[in-house]
Amino acid sequence: MTFASSAFRSAGSLPTALLAVVSAFAWAPIGVGATASLNTVLAGRANLTTFSDLVKDHADVFSKLPAPVTVIAPNDAAYKKLGNWNELKENKTLVNAMMKYHILPTIVATTAVFKGESIWSSTLLTDPKFTSIKGGQRLILTKQPAGEAVFTSGFATRGTVVVENLEFEHGLVQVVDSVMRIPENFEQTARNAYTDLTAFLGALYKSGLTEEVIFKEKDITIFAPHNSAFQHLSDNLESMKPDELKRLLRYHIVPRRVAHVWELKNNTSVTMAEKGKVRITRHHNNVFVNAAQLIQTDILISNGVVHMIDNVLDPAQSGTRPDVDQISQSPVIQATGTNTITGTTVPTPFTSYLPCTVNCPVTKTVTKTPLAYPTSYHNELQSTTSSGGVAAARCTGLVGAGAVGLAAVGAAVVAGL
Repeated sequence: MTFASSAFRSAGSLPTALLAVVSAFAWAPIGVGATASLNTVLAGRANLTTFSDLVKDHADVFSKLPAPVTVIAPNDAAYKKLGNWNELKENKTLVNAMMKYHILPTIVATTAVFKGESIWSSTLLTDPKFTSIKGGQRLILTKQPAGEAVFTSGFATRGTVVVENLEFEHGLVQVVDSVMRIPENFEQTARNAYTDLTAFLGALYKSGLTEEVIFKEKDITIFAPHNSAFQHLSDNLESMKPDELKRLLRYHIVPRRVAHVWELKNNTSVTMAEKGKVRITRHHNNVFVNAAQLIQTDILISNGVVHMIDNVLDPAQSGTRPDVDQISQSPVIQATGTNTITGTTVPTPFTSYLPCTVNCPVTKTVTKTPLAYPTSYHNELQSTTSSGGVAAARCTGLVGAGAVGLAAVGAAVVAGL
């Protein structure tokens, strides 16, 4: 998601009344007192037959729901958008994980979110085949300026809430028009949804960091420069030895912490994997890490979150701060050589290190793909996004809604912290 003109509230500026609402977030927004079962509520809606059947087929999940919960129920049209749902549903492991990803372990009422703001929630999906995030994989709920409530999941797949706050005996049902997509690892996300991150992905391969960052590290935050930042420094970076490049890239990685944008507080520091710290600066709606600006935030991946930044960070210049009065920041690393023009005239660095995945010569290495996801999942769920997912993720307003405000406080309740 990107930053745009919007109201921005830090946790410290929230009024006492709002803090009270968020503290009682589970029950305060509406009076949940219904006694009808989930099956009864779903059966009363003609366009929820597919999800209703899935609930019955997964009684092992829905008969043991924690209380209270919010169930995200895709309507029948959402499953039709997948194209080959009849084939996809045969993968029992995947479908079971998808069902858990549509259950939030608290009440999340659309009436509790202000226009232009968002909240975060953990889900019941904790299966290590799909996520390594402590407390369960995440979903985002954003209230658009026009009032629509939208859930965002992996690959920026968005589902608009078309029927709000249906009550049942254990909580609420939110009916959406798209199936929520389980976030995948960084490689799949960069290749298939956020292709402006392919230079960073290729650099991970050249440096030998792919196993650590993509497959082994749990609870990770990545500040990933977009391709143009690498293009500007093409000669500098491509001439680096793998160990030098590894040190540089590890200065873009926060280990053992999933830091959503609202957790990045002004004038605080974050410890990076490369034995150094970065400094967070907030100015109006803009957030900076050292002197690099966050240009797209909270990209969900299987083991954490990615924030796209506009410049490459330099561990040798950790004290660099932004000029907040400038529209854009100058790179802290001085470009050398001839290939320093940002744009299509310079090849995207490091992409030649990406393993072949389609129609590969026998001499090429095929990259790892999570066993949990069949090819049809990659192909068909792609259809629920816009332009491969990137455009769909662009929200009006500061992502993380109350990005530092309501989300920061509400997430503690949502995640049970």
